[in-house]
Amino acid sequence: MLKLTNIHKSFGDLKVLKGVDLEIKQGEVKAIIGPSGTGKSTLLRCINYLEKPDEGKIMIDQLDLDAKTITKQEIYKLRKSTAMVFQSFNLFKNKTALENIIESLVLIKKIDKRSAIEMGMDILRKVGLEDKRNVYPSKLSGGQQQRISIGRALAVNPKVILFDEPTSSLDPELVGEVLELIKKLAKENMTMVIVTHEMSFAKDVADKILFMDDGKILQEGTPEEILLSPTSPRITKFISRLSS
Repeated sequence: MLKLTNIHKSFGDLKVLKGVDLEIKQGEVKAIIGPSGTGKSTLLRCINYLEKPDEGKIMIDQLDLDAKTITKQEIYKLRKSTAMVFQSFNLFKNKTALENIIESLVLIKKIDKRSAIEMGMDILRKVGLEDKRNVYPSKLSGGQQQRISIGRALAVNPKVILFDEPTSSLDPELVGEVLELIKKLAKENMTMVIVTHEMSFAKDVADKILFMDDGKILQEGTPEEILLSPTSPRITKFISRLSS
């Protein structure tokens, strides 16, 4: 479904990604953990070219893309296959919950508005917010806004959803509703890559966990292998700090 090969990314003299390889199968959930500043979010943004890698290849579905030769048309096709859920929701503040979800259906997929509204209402039911269809983001809680953001990602029917710390901007009491929705999607075999600092959530939802450090993937394994019996002293130190 998705394969990254030798992804490099620098910002000026700062090398953020140093030859990252990643492979994810259809229906698989991979969580990426690690200390701040190790390139986790940059890696996600490179997958759908919100950041252009300096070097490396991305294969997704039938697309095979090389950072050195990629075209605008190929980037467009890549973005049609992926959807991003950000930390800060990124909803249109002047549009209702329903309008936020159907925006891409009408403008990008060129679906007629009546059909788009029907699809949008189905998605609102899926994320548990059917009764908020006409409510603007400013009147929604952070957890509700993030669920709308996830609904907007689902609307484009992506091959892969990329989550960048989806609960980091939420008050602690609102985290659970978002995590439960993501768990529900995992049970429905949605392919997902999730950058998270919620270790218990990563353990519950991920098929595999990747630990990133210094721009590289240091170790990949099952949640039990990474969180309960890591082979790297660096991972052991990281996890022990979280639990102390």
